[in-house]
Amino acid sequence: MKKVIIVLILMFNYLFALDRDSTIKIYNKIITSIFVTKKPLVYVANKEYHDILKFSKKITIVNRAEKASIAIVTTKEELDNLKKINPNIMIFVTKENLLFYDTSVIGAFYWKKGRSQLIFIKNRLERYHIHLPKEYNQFIIEL
Repeated sequence: MKKVIIVLILMFNYLFALDRDSTIKIYNKIITSIFVTKKPLVYVANKEYHDILKFSKKITIVNRAEKASIAIVTTKEELDNLKKINPNIMIFVTKENLLFYDTSVIGAFYWKKGRSQLIFIKNRLERYHIHLPKEYNQFIIEL
């Protein structure tokens, strides 16, 4: 019985590490595509995302929204609080419903029916003068 428990714990840790690594890779790719010329300063209000993304070598996590180039937001409350602190900040969200909640939201990466979804909003990218690589063209929508 002890061996089964140990195996389950090891499997869970391995799967968590894979999930963490894949999340870091995805956000590294997205954020570095937005900020081609510099290492982006990213504010993450959600503790779980913050704890995962702090291991990234391609982005710098900041603890104050005022210092950030972009913020990753997971809830409406986080978004509302963030807008009070830094009304001009560029925002990337993790839920579909937040994509259309505020005009500072440039895009979203979320899961729907077990499949990853990536969306960018064209006019918001243009407002921030963001030119994504051609590989992202299929994920850009117009409102």
